[in-house]
Amino acid sequence: MVRQRRQGFNRREKRALARLLLSAFILALLFLTVAPKCSLHRLRQVNKQTETAEKENETLLQATIQLNEEIRLLQHDERYLEKIAREKYGMLKKNEEVYYVSPPPEEKSP
Repeated sequence: MVRQRRQGFNRREKRALARLLLSAFILALLFLTVAPKCSLHRLRQVNKQTETAEKENETLLQATIQLNEEIRLLQHDERYLEKIAREKYGMLKKNEEVYYVSPPPEEKSP
């Protein structure tokens, strides 16, 4: 007697296979949400840190550009250098005097 080859799965086998695949899928999802080094939560944290670092990098880049411009002005622009020396450091030219005028004191009314 020659047996015929089976072509596919019967109904019970299909149901068992579907349950097995569903269980594997659920376990994979649980693993991805809870596993410490490769979880979705950790991925979000790393993405947030990357975004913060990129923003900080952009801010620092802008500050660097401004500082380079100020360096250029201080090295090549005598008027700017004089302005900074006077305003920031209170420096004076030769034979120059500074007079500070204070407002008159307020009188107290009786």
